[in-house]
Amino acid sequence: MADKNMSVPPANINGISRPGHAKAVVKPKDMSGTLRRLWALTKGQRKGLGWILLLSALSSAAAIFSPYLTGRIVTMIVDGDAILFVLCALCGLYLSDWLIRFLQQFFMASLGQRVIGHIRMVLFHHMKTLPLAFFDRKQHGELMSRLTNDVDNISTTISNSLTLLLTYLFTIIGILIMMLCLSPLLTTVSLVGILLIFLLTKAVTKRTRKLFAAQQKALGTLNGQVEESISGLAVVKIFCREQQMEADFQERNDCLCETTIRALICSGYLMPLMNVINNLCYVALAVFSGILFINGNLRDIGLITSFLLYVRQFTRPFVEIANIYNNFQTAVAGAERVFEILDEPPEPADVPGALELEHPRGSIVMNQVQFGYTPEKKILDGISIQIPAGTHVAIVGPTGSGKTTIINLLTRFYDVSAGEILLDGHDLRDYKLKSLRNAFGVVLQDTALFAQSVADNIRYGHTDASDEQVRAAARMAGADGFIERLPNGYQTVLSQGGNELSQGERQLLTIARAVLANAPIVILDEATSSVDTVTEQKIKRAILKMCEGRTSFIIAHRLSTIRDSDQIILIEDGRIAEQGNHEELMALGGKYAKMYQTQSARS
Repeated sequence: MADKNMSVPPANINGISRPGHAKAVVKPKDMSGTLRRLWALTKGQRKGLGWILLLSALSSAAAIFSPYLTGRIVTMIVDGDAILFVLCALCGLYLSDWLIRFLQQFFMASLGQRVIGHIRMVLFHHMKTLPLAFFDRKQHGELMSRLTNDVDNISTTISNSLTLLLTYLFTIIGILIMMLCLSPLLTTVSLVGILLIFLLTKAVTKRTRKLFAAQQKALGTLNGQVEESISGLAVVKIFCREQQMEADFQERNDCLCETTIRALICSGYLMPLMNVINNLCYVALAVFSGILFINGNLRDIGLITSFLLYVRQFTRPFVEIANIYNNFQTAVAGAERVFEILDEPPEPADVPGALELEHPRGSIVMNQVQFGYTPEKKILDGISIQIPAGTHVAIVGPTGSGKTTIINLLTRFYDVSAGEILLDGHDLRDYKLKSLRNAFGVVLQDTALFAQSVADNIRYGHTDASDEQVRAAARMAGADGFIERLPNGYQTVLSQGGNELSQGERQLLTIARAVLANAPIVILDEATSSVDTVTEQKIKRAILKMCEGRTSFIIAHRLSTIRDSDQIILIEDGRIAEQGNHEELMALGGKYAKMYQTQSARS
């Protein structure tokens, strides 16, 4: 009867680990501060919290009052009194407990999901305002984990752990009050056993926490090896490293198994040992109360019955709260990781009185530009360039010389550390950021296609473009032919990344997207580096059409694709090593000429 009164959930229900199933706990750095921020973040989303607190208090009523009513029934049977009324009251108490718990879950489900939806939305909204520098520092998988796993940990705590924690706290307080009211002497004796259980739980969980932390580390190592093996399986097979890969997996798998076995064994004896101590204390208290009854110090047999039931129920919530607290710590640690992102400064705000870039011509001047992704290492050192409107500029140089960095500065993904970049006579920072970026049409080496139709991918960023405008852009980019051969033509829905298309077809779609943007400044960053020679010629023709009458910047390793450029700038070690058109640089006989001759010889 006592176990039913408590309505204790089974092992691992709702993500809450039971005593015999401990798990690694991630501790927060500042629990109180994080909880205050979390409380402030949920402002306006806490409707129904008062009802949940009330229902949590009421849901502990069965555990608090059922032992007392059971003792009254025993007393009435001994005294020969009618027990029908008390039995009805006990049944009514259990029915009320079921209804209260149902309502509690109903309100908690609504409140929890509303709060989590709000937190997830706030986090996602803030992430889209962050500068590119933030995403360069963070792994994409880690950011996805914060948006999903960490928020889900908070969700589990709010939806499940919080209600159980409140219920158990009310239960402990209520049972302790009832025990003191029934017998202060027996209460004092029973607290000795409870103290022993508490000390035992603390000692064991301190040991198991380390073991399960080691288990999580071993699991992470194993998962990393699996991911690395699968992603690089082609290389593994080419170099015939299958056996070594399997041996590495076996070593890490054995380590994980051994660590997990030790952790489970250590945590597994906690509950049996607690039950032994709890039963011994229960027997000792039963004998002690029996002696008091025989000696006449206690005259109510029903009181003894009620008290023994209370003792049975009093220890269980402590163990449950310990497990819930572990989950609570993990959730708060997850909230800290969420707040770390929310504390990241967004992209710089527009300066007061920022200019609207309405009719850009595309004239660009760079004056003594210096920049480094970190203060201690300069990527660009004193770059000065003058680009008249409508000029076709090619930027070449070895890997890491700073070519892509120039593009990042032009689009204000980063701001210069020193010097200035002028567009049509004004510093880039004087313009509104949105209108500045609308002046650029960009085609990158890594194509970005979304799980939408081909037409929607082309009109991405210009959703008001008509179907005819989309088709015209595709024809200009040379993509219309293969699009028409797709199962549903322009309405064919691509997978994420457009993996069903070839690299060249994906690149032509991104060029069509840039054509539709009709921007006065075009940037092409290694747009032909990953395609064959035939596809390269198609893309080259599309690029020439797109760049007509526009200022264009082309970054390329294949020098044959940029020999017709008005200016070719060779960047080396963050400085301009050579500058001029193709004929001038070839006549100079410098590094560009050697690079071109080397590539031509290979061809």
